[in-house]
Amino acid sequence: MTFYIKQTNQFIANGVDDKTLRQQLKEQGLDARRLSRFTQLALLGAIPLKSYINENTGIYLGSLFNSPSKFDKMFHQLMEQNLPSPLDFMANINNEATFQLTQTLQTSANSVFLAINHQTIWQPLKLALLDLENNEISSALIGWTLEKSEHSEQTEGAVFWLISKSGENSERKLDLLSLENSMSENLDFLSQINKITP
Repeated sequence: MTFYIKQTNQFIANGVDDKTLRQQLKEQGLDARRLSRFTQLALLGAIPLKSYINENTGIYLGSLFNSPSKFDKMFHQLMEQNLPSPLDFMANINNEATFQLTQTLQTSANSVFLAINHQTIWQPLKLALLDLENNEISSALIGWTLEKSEHSEQTEGAVFWLISKSGENSERKLDLLSLENSMSENLDFLSQINKITP
């Protein structure tokens, strides 16, 4: 079966502070005060594609880890006070970002967060293609998001692709085999995706 990349968007946040991210989301009409940095990055990567997304678009999000900053805060609070903050705990659940994406983009189809690494980077895409092939969704929004941890040199941000079976108004035909063969061990995973994004 043939699939097409309909639209793409990338949001790179290297050096962008939390206040600026919240302000950018506020400009989009979203209150980001309780959202993790990871979720904010995912939203800022996906929102520009909203006009191309319909209710039956599945959302497939992959990352190495969801929110290192929230996890560290929660862990330190647990060690110091022996009590985790319920809000920090909720913001650190892996599917919190996909829930926020579903709400913001007004979709009701499948949505999933997958933990990935260099060897499994294409798993969100492969799962989306299976759902498209089985006609469970009309299109798929596949995203890769990374909130870098302290002292990390990795690229921080989000890259999203909107994929469907229709070639009309497409940026390019999707060739999974060439994508899998294009990986470089020298780049962090978000830079890998960025490099091959049309």
